[in-house]
Amino acid sequence: MQGTTKTFEQALDAFRRNDAVEARRLAEAATKEQPRDPGSHQLAGTTAMITGDMTAALGFFGEAIRLARSNEQAAYAWTGLGRCHLNMEQMEKARAAFRRALSLLPHLPPAYAGLAFALINLGEYADAEAAARKAQEVGGEDPETLNTLARALMAQDRLDEANEALEASLRLEPQLADTRIIYANLQKARGQMTEAEKTYRKVLGETIDAPAWVHLVQMKTFKERDEDIEKMERLLAASENSQISIRGDLLFALAKAYDDLGESDQAFAYLEEANSLLCPMFGYDPESDEARMKRIEELFTPEFINRFPDGGQTGIQGIFVVSMPRSGSTLMEQMLSSHPQVRGGGELAHFQRVATELSYKWGAQPDFPNLDCVMAAADLREAGHRYGELTTALRLIQPWFTDKSLTNFQYIGLIRMMLPDARIVHARRHPLATALGVYRQRFAQGISYSYDFAHIVRYYKAYARMMEHWRRACPEAFVEVFYEALIADPERELRRVCDFIGIDFDPAILEFYRSERPVLTASVVQVREPISTRGLERHKRYAKHLAPLAEQLSDEISSYEAELEQILAKMGSGGS
Repeated sequence: MQGTTKTFEQALDAFRRNDAVEARRLAEAATKEQPRDPGSHQLAGTTAMITGDMTAALGFFGEAIRLARSNEQAAYAWTGLGRCHLNMEQMEKARAAFRRALSLLPHLPPAYAGLAFALINLGEYADAEAAARKAQEVGGEDPETLNTLARALMAQDRLDEANEALEASLRLEPQLADTRIIYANLQKARGQMTEAEKTYRKVLGETIDAPAWVHLVQMKTFKERDEDIEKMERLLAASENSQISIRGDLLFALAKAYDDLGESDQAFAYLEEANSLLCPMFGYDPESDEARMKRIEELFTPEFINRFPDGGQTGIQGIFVVSMPRSGSTLMEQMLSSHPQVRGGGELAHFQRVATELSYKWGAQPDFPNLDCVMAAADLREAGHRYGELTTALRLIQPWFTDKSLTNFQYIGLIRMMLPDARIVHARRHPLATALGVYRQRFAQGISYSYDFAHIVRYYKAYARMMEHWRRACPEAFVEVFYEALIADPERELRRVCDFIGIDFDPAILEFYRSERPVLTASVVQVREPISTRGLERHKRYAKHLAPLAEQLSDEISSYEAELEQILAKMGSGGS
């Protein structure tokens, strides 16, 4: 940074003292004193980002790029812009910004580290690992890079290597809370719940790190207003001037605690404040998702899906578990991956990557979608082969593997065309339960519509329309499982799913909670326990708060409840 005024120096001093609010005030004043100084705009962007004002941060970083007098200044400004896009969960924009920074300054460790983080969230785990290792190569080992490397390795189920990276990080900075939280997440993924809780509590005994509270409260059921709640409320009262993410994490944690206590009004009040606080950080664009799903529906007609009968790549036996978040997909995957013939793959991004590459290829042709059948069939086989390469490690022992990426419901038609031997399982849950589950979950990344009920409604409606389209276009391509029916009679529902897949039912899938496979999703705690009805009708306790939502989703609710009633009636009568 190059600012030279006294105000800039005061801003820098406040920044070093971790007083982000004061640093931002002074940095913005410095930009007015020296409007053509890139360093002042860089610091103003950084402090705006830390305090959660992403719109302002984007503007300051953009101005720093415009004013940059050297490649180095521009590279750091592009890196700041990339970090801002990371915070907004705009991963493709983040990736582009970091790559632009590296084109200007090829040996910039923070840009490689940021690129690695973006690639993790885009599901490009091997590339993320390569970027993290490049950051190590050009900048040496530092905790942030090692932690990012550990995340990339965890996403590839290489937990022992991830553990080594975290231990190296702790040797460099033993007290760094972020490292120890990731280490606790690793323990939790392995099913080491007691050890994970001890690690979270050790962090909280030494710092006030809010993310540790979010993880810790998921591991316990509150029976009374205990010391943990009192600590969180004291921290919340003192967090008025803290980073938005810190206060937001505390609010989500307290909401979960009061939900356990059955105090729904207080829990919802905390949820409303948390979501309204965090929502502006993400800049969700519902029109973009709606337009994309509409284009998919328009292209993937029954005629188009069946137009290239010899186009698929055979022999790849993937089980795609598709759903909205918080609808039982992790439970379904955990059950299926407990079958001796099935390997759990988790939230893979491979199919989305292959589908994107194919859409670029087809979209570049002037006669699209009037594709030449021979060429299109060859493209489908090539794309299927590419997906097979990306999932090779999952098929080395068991013949089947699961893929539960939350975006895959959009690709059911293409999955059917590209991978004819694959199977698709659609996990469903009551619309209000799903919406509340999304709203009350502090997602790590990737669900930017979750912070506003208006956004959740629009996304849910688009999802529901898309699934109705697939029921018309290729009903034989997937089987549907209602969460409520699965809880009521798991063996019946799982036998039905196994029959659809083409594997024999195995009793091991009913003891899914004994599986030692790593689980990295938000439902990790629940799938380590036997099936429970706890939380099955949580949304009914929030009926008055969800009344506007129920009205907006009335058609989807009526349809769902009618279908579910028929299924439960058949179960009660012993029908199939």
